[in-house]
Amino acid sequence: MQAGTAAATIAGAIVYILQAYVFKGTVNPGLVSLVYAAVPGALALAAGYLAPHTPRPAAPVVTNLPSVSVTPPPPIPLPPSVSGNQL
Repeated sequence: MQAGTAAATIAGAIVYILQAYVFKGTVNPGLVSLVYAAVPGALALAAGYLAPHTPRPAAPVVTNLPSVSVTPPPPIPLPPSVSGNQL
């Protein structure tokens, strides 16, 4: 059975129980819409909480790398300046 079908069926049963035993007649349409909105969300939350979960893999082992020294590259020489007009 699909979860959405089960949620709609249970929401309908809750509305019937409210009509038959709590209010003994008609139920306010606002309350009916709240039941139909809240019950599927609550059932999805409960199903997600109770579902078996896949364990996460173990954290990777951190190893210390050997110390490495980094030297900056030598400066780049600037091109010779051009003097005078060369046409």
